[in-house]
Amino acid sequence: MYATVVPASPPPAFAARAVSVEGSPVREILALTERPGIVSFAGGLPAPELFDTEGLRAAYEAAFALSARRALQYSTTEGAPELRAAVAARTTARGLPTDADDVVITSGSQQALTLITAALIEPGDVVLVENPTYLAALQCFRLAG
Repeated sequence: MYATVVPASPPPAFAARAVSVEGSPVREILALTERPGIVSFAGGLPAPELFDTEGLRAAYEAAFALSARRALQYSTTEGAPELRAAVAARTTARGLPTDADDVVITSGSQQALTLITAALIEPGDVVLVENPTYLAALQCFRLAG
């Protein structure tokens, strides 16, 4: 019996905008923080001893007691309706009338920046930022052209 050897297909080419992406400065900063003896004062790295682990554990237990199935399931794209309503109420109480439909919950600042960039920035647009600024935002804006 003979086996037919099928040549492997080449991997798909990256999009032109992805070819020009440089290394991530945030990834490089985080890699440095893994070195022994390094104390990072970089943003986004709070002191672990300040984490409210007991409070987080209690919140998880409460969410699981209410409905473990719902706690582990995907929610709507915009975020959990109850959370969006709570954010809207808080914003309204602070003087900016807001409806839950005006709120989108993201997994973090990078997801928010990516969504805003995709919705508002066209290739060739000028984006003004402070100096210094969030390095990952610059990378996001560059990727958008």
